[in-house]
Amino acid sequence: MTDLRPRTRNSVLGLLAALVLCLGIGFGTAGIPQADSPDQGGTSASIGGENQPQLAFRSASKLQDHFEKHGAEVGCSTAEEYLAAANDLVANEQALSKTQADGDTAYFLERTGEFAVVSPDGHLRTYYLADRDYFDRQ
Repeated sequence: MTDLRPRTRNSVLGLLAALVLCLGIGFGTAGIPQADSPDQGGTSASIGGENQPQLAFRSASKLQDHFEKHGAEVGCSTAEEYLAAANDLVANEQALSKTQADGDTAYFLERTGEFAVVSPDGHLRTYYLADRDYFDRQ
């Protein structure tokens, strides 16, 4: 009789590897640009059944700098949470948005005071708390 356990184990491992690739799950800082390398465009993820772009800062160091400066004020304890919260704001249909003179787009959610700026090429520039007057002056 043939032992199917190695074949089954290999099939299961192959399926898991395919699932990891399909979901974009990686090790370390998945979805965050490494070192100071430029981001090659975001990834996309399914949010509420729709495919929403996931924006990134231009580099991991820019993300870390902005997280250290504004993370606590927006209630984030990690750079990954900070990045996810900024993406949530930009994707929020209730957020106000306007294009600034330099081509950046500012987003503001009046209910929470969250404010973010996205560059014309789709990179997050910053995310922090502001008030409506600040948004209106942009």
